[in-house]
Amino acid sequence: MRILGIDPGTATTGFGVIETSKDSFTLLDYGLVCTDKKQAHGLRLDLIYKGISEVIAKHSPQVVAIERLFFATNALTAIAVGQAIGVIKLAVHHAGLPIFDYAPMQVKLVIGGSGKADKKKIKAIIKKMFKIREKKGQKTHFDNSADALAIAICHAKKTSAVSHS
Repeated sequence: MRILGIDPGTATTGFGVIETSKDSFTLLDYGLVCTDKKQAHGLRLDLIYKGISEVIAKHSPQVVAIERLFFATNALTAIAVGQAIGVIKLAVHHAGLPIFDYAPMQVKLVIGGSGKADKKKIKAIIKKMFKIREKKGQKTHFDNSADALAIAICHAKKTSAVSHS
């Protein structure tokens, strides 16, 4: 099964595409859809929509898994990310794909063994699993892509557990 994982955001939306078979995962692609905070909010949403639509067209996933909005303290950020999630879900809907959302704690539990696993641990697990080396000295926002890959793996493991029960 080909799964597109998405870590939504307005500045950087991470994506990761994996192929699964039994208990193995093959990395097909990962990256970011980026926008500039100086751009009008509507343009940023349009860029996210188009970017995710392009990833879907390029990789033809069978299913999409997205991180559910985690709201802590900043309501304005939560609203903006919620709007980004809306345009991402619209792109997925237009592609006719099923979409599943996972809470951050659920992803951390499945990938890191604990719902309280920190982002560094999740990132390290993803890097080791797929033998990814970050470019030294460059800010790559790999955290967002690592989160997206973790979400895709979480979906694969959750649906695998369901289908084997």
